Amino acid sequence: MAEDDEVGEEQLEQDSPEEGFTRGYAEEDDVAECAECGKAVAAEKKVTKQIEEENYVFCSGDCAKEFEETLAED
Repeated sequence: MAEDDEVGEEQLEQDSPEEGFTRGYAEEDDVAECAECGKAVAAEKKVTKQIEEENYVFCSGDCAKEFEETLAED
């Protein structure tokens, strides 16, 4: 059994979670990035808003509101 644990640890070192996420993210065609927080957003869940003649994608209405407030402060 100890040998199985060693093999498992070696495999974990080779396949980091970040690499797996990046591969999965790159393969998704309908994924956008939230303009406010940078979170990956699937097409069916995205919130789009036109602000100052530019279209932006957000993960939620809250992020859209935060983004607009930040622009207003500048």
